[in-house]
Amino acid sequence: LPNGAPLCEKCPAAAFCQAFQQGRIGEFPVKAPKKPRRMEKRRVYLIFSAQGVALRRRPARGLLAGLWEYPNELEGEDAIPAQLGLSPEDFKKETTGKHIFSHIEWHMTAYVAQVEPEVLPEGWVWADRGALERDYAVPNAFSAFSDAVAQKLGYF
Repeated sequence: LPNGAPLCEKCPAAAFCQAFQQGRIGEFPVKAPKKPRRMEKRRVYLIFSAQGVALRRRPARGLLAGLWEYPNELEGEDAIPAQLGLSPEDFKKETTGKHIFSHIEWHMTAYVAQVEPEVLPEGWVWADRGALERDYAVPNAFSAFSDAVAQKLGYF
């Protein structure tokens, strides 16, 4: 039984069950040890303009598939600032956050920049306060940055 003692005396397989015959019922089934969670250090870019905060859509497959997110990447990649014609020095370190998925643990650091409204890369949008509440559900993984975004967008 799940989370309970086996009922071997009622089991139709008791007559040929080796564990029952050998008195080893507590040893089976053998559970595989849990794999350790993979740790990822990520940079989250909170990019603001007069039009709101920049969001991008995640790929259609994989972790958080198709959801909107604050642009982020593995620490040390620095591809996102380059996509926007910025350098990493244009961003100010703001706050940190952590999110645990079943198999991955994200340790995130948020970097903030205020930019002039520009054309964003494909798949990115500007979301003002209303659009963020109404149209774009940002996953809980980024909840550590909700207050920083709310302050910049004038929620408080």
